[in-house]
Amino acid sequence: MNRLKKAALTLTAVASLITGPAVAQNVVAQSTPTAPVQATPGNYDKTDWPAELNCGLFGGDDAESALNDQQPFADYMANWLGIPFKYTTGTSYNAVIESMASGHTDCGTVGSFSYILAVQEAGAEAIGISVNSSADNPVYDPSIPASYYSVISVKKSSGLRTLADLKGHTFSFVDPASTSGHLIPSSDLLAAGVDPETDLETIYAGSHPTSALAVWSDKVDAAASTEATLFNLAKEGQIDLCFFADGLINKPRTQEEIDALWDSCPDGSMIPIHYSAPIPNSPFSVSKKLPESLKQAIYDALMNIKNDPELIAATGTWYYDPTGDHFDPVALDHTYDGLRQVAQQLDLDLKSFGS
Repeated sequence: MNRLKKAALTLTAVASLITGPAVAQNVVAQSTPTAPVQATPGNYDKTDWPAELNCGLFGGDDAESALNDQQPFADYMANWLGIPFKYTTGTSYNAVIESMASGHTDCGTVGSFSYILAVQEAGAEAIGISVNSSADNPVYDPSIPASYYSVISVKKSSGLRTLADLKGHTFSFVDPASTSGHLIPSSDLLAAGVDPETDLETIYAGSHPTSALAVWSDKVDAAASTEATLFNLAKEGQIDLCFFADGLINKPRTQEEIDALWDSCPDGSMIPIHYSAPIPNSPFSVSKKLPESLKQAIYDALMNIKNDPELIAATGTWYYDPTGDHFDPVALDHTYDGLRQVAQQLDLDLKSFGS
């Protein structure tokens, strides 16, 4: 059996869960403790703590912007922990992982599949799962899940409304290593009886926005991307997206809702015709070599972000622990077992992953 076909059989496992030389020296100006946060940090035993905490971050296409976006979080962490906190950007997720493995960084944020590699190669431990708000004025909302969706979209005028309809058409993936831009949609297509290797004429666009825009500019008939990509492109005025009336993303959609959306959309608009099972968001991970009291402090800081409206307003992000309200990295790690099953079925080389 085709390895992708095997992987398609494991997607229900994903849905049931949830819900260094290689690093470029582009570093956030060091954040030092300056002001109180909105909850009182615990009295931690800091005997073996490092003098500062160094974290890795994949800078993407704009490392400077990525660092600037993380500055409020870095300031918050420095205040909570009482030690300087800084970020270093890597040229890829692999670079971030290699930096942790070599001891150049102590923590980091990488993609969901890349986290699995970080556990394997760098002894990473998940501390909390990120939750992201798409609101213009983000506030803590416990109803937002710690997961996201891969979607397949088309133009309404194409007449394509099901995955089976895509046979014989052109299709854009993001990157061979992309979780939501290739691996998950490929598995979904195969589950619907469409083999991407033989039934589609495919391209790799290189990024989620470029993949979606390939449909809008009529370069391809359908494309894979994250749901958030479509939402953001529409907000920026780059596409005319026909979307659900509630305007919410990261929300489960039934086939009946998708069919009703299709029927209500005008020709020429862009429309999602398929949603994947929920994919767990990226975790904040640390080196297992850090002192246990420091890991606990980082966990407490992440879980407290929901009580800091100013930080949420600045970043649109807080953290969640689906296993309960106490630090248990082993239990939290099981959130990603469904993706591990996909990787094993595909016999994937995780070291090649970049998103």
